[in-house]
Amino acid sequence: MVRAFAFLLVAGLAGCATSAPAPIYRQPSTPSYQPPPSYGPSVYDSAGRAPVHSMLIACNRANGSNIGEVNYDYSLVQYTPYLDTPAGPLLRAPTEGACLSSGFGYRGSLDRGRQHNGVDLANPNGGYIYAAGEGVIAFADYRGGFGNTIEIDHGRGVRTLYAHMAEFDTRLQRGSRVYAGQPIGRMGMTGNATGVHLHYEVFVDGLLVDPMHYGRPPVYVSAPAPDIAYLPDEEPIDDDKPSD
Repeated sequence: MVRAFAFLLVAGLAGCATSAPAPIYRQPSTPSYQPPPSYGPSVYDSAGRAPVHSMLIACNRANGSNIGEVNYDYSLVQYTPYLDTPAGPLLRAPTEGACLSSGFGYRGSLDRGRQHNGVDLANPNGGYIYAAGEGVIAFADYRGGFGNTIEIDHGRGVRTLYAHMAEFDTRLQRGSRVYAGQPIGRMGMTGNATGVHLHYEVFVDGLLVDPMHYGRPPVYVSAPAPDIAYLPDEEPIDDDKPSD
């Protein structure tokens, strides 16, 4: 009796198993675009706008490459906080605080040197990096030797690039709009870098320009007074002489 009941139970279970529909496998559809998640408050929200530096000091007693002329206190001669571009004024030193460790131009020896297409603003303690002007994020990712990099399109053929960042505001995506002086990241040494600094480049109409000198007002120098001995002889004007 018990053996008969067990046989019927097994047969019933087998029947349930065979009568269940076979599973249907479907090719997964292409996922639709999902916008980035909504991030909460960030440290960048309380960082404040970029300071406007009235002077810029050269690092290491101006021993870096292409530093240019400096004053007795190693501040750059004729430095101005903004460079004038077709897109409007841009900050020359868009950092919380840094010194100029390397300028724009060729550096190194003739056989082993290379062109430096930007300026290096160094601060071993790090600090915030700011958008040099209003614009739209064109790139925000890791880029080879540049490390963490942000590129901003300011319009009218003007772009700025910020490299070797320790981090950047993860809310910034391609197409995000930023305002002038907005904190966008922190100084670091990602990529090919030997110290904490910002590598800063400025493009105008597709050409790299010197951020420290482009758009700087021209310097007018008066010529020395000519030697009176070389002045041509002219008849003196006599104001008391009656006119004809």
